[in-house]
Amino acid sequence: MCLPAFPCKSSNLNKVGGVGPDRGEELALRRLHEVLGRMQEIYVPGAYLCIISDGHVFSDCIGVDDTQVDQYGAQLQNLNRAIDDSNCQRISFLSLPDLLEGGQTGNDLPLPALQHHIPTDLTGESELCRQMLLHMCGSNPDGLRNQILMQEKSVLALYRGFARFMLEDLEEHAVARGLSRSQRKRLAEKLAFEMVLRNQAYSNLTELFLPHFLRLSIHAHANRGPKFGICLFDRATTRLIRRVHRLADGLGSFVDDASPHQLHIPTPWHNCVLQFAGHQVVCVAKAKLVRDALASGQVRGDWVAADVAAGRGATDTFGIVPSVAGMKTATTEPRSSIWWGWTYLRRMRRFLDFQRKATGVS
Repeated sequence: MCLPAFPCKSSNLNKVGGVGPDRGEELALRRLHEVLGRMQEIYVPGAYLCIISDGHVFSDCIGVDDTQVDQYGAQLQNLNRAIDDSNCQRISFLSLPDLLEGGQTGNDLPLPALQHHIPTDLTGESELCRQMLLHMCGSNPDGLRNQILMQEKSVLALYRGFARFMLEDLEEHAVARGLSRSQRKRLAEKLAFEMVLRNQAYSNLTELFLPHFLRLSIHAHANRGPKFGICLFDRATTRLIRRVHRLADGLGSFVDDASPHQLHIPTPWHNCVLQFAGHQVVCVAKAKLVRDALASGQVRGDWVAADVAAGRGATDTFGIVPSVAGMKTATTEPRSSIWWGWTYLRRMRRFLDFQRKATGVS
């Protein structure tokens, strides 16, 4: 099986707590190992998964330096070995430069230059591999433009998803701080168009190089083939939290189906992970939501250090997880339920007062 995933942490620090793999990646890798172990119980030769990082495919579009992608990949592999050293080989890792052998065969090719709408630090190897990718496996831009204009359902949904995703990320990016909302939207659309082209090219490259692999995806699919969408977080033990008030009671329902407006099934590189004292359920949320909740006083929390050598994103279950590189994410502890009890009573009192006024009862 192969899974294009684990590119790098989002450049938007309102989403993530750092630039390196953390508790989120740990949970995702542990889940993949668990599934592969269950498969081996049924099929003795076992199953193997190749994680094909698409970090260098999109890094210059999302504002992440090529060297940061390389560091993330190296740390991810270290974490995988620490999680299950005896079985770590059943999960392997490849990147775009790995597939194209660092672009060695492309030095003498007349490759077209790529457009870079966001300034990032590029490495010669990664840039050459991106050029080779689009030259060998890329689609015709005019053809893609026509598909979007004709509103071809799957292509239009992916394009709009990338555009929304990039518009959200550009709000915090230095290149867009001086732009108006309409200018950011136009920039997001340009980036989305380029990302769809590269997504199609990387899909073609994967099919060309790994024709006999079962194709997994972090995007939602009907799961009738050729791609099958998977969720990296265990739905039974994980909750997706979207609003600050959800942090106070530790609740939240995990997304069972990706909505039409959701580009990705929740992933660790677009979120951070937190855990409440006394609760086994792990919560997934945007980092800004956690920071805002801590600042508002609705919850108390501490940053928890990682123990990568032991394959843990955190040293205990009291709170949230940090990054492998030592940059920390957040942890939260709910305040006393008495506070929430008084909040409930105040709201109930206002409701009863409204009812009395409405019925003329004093």
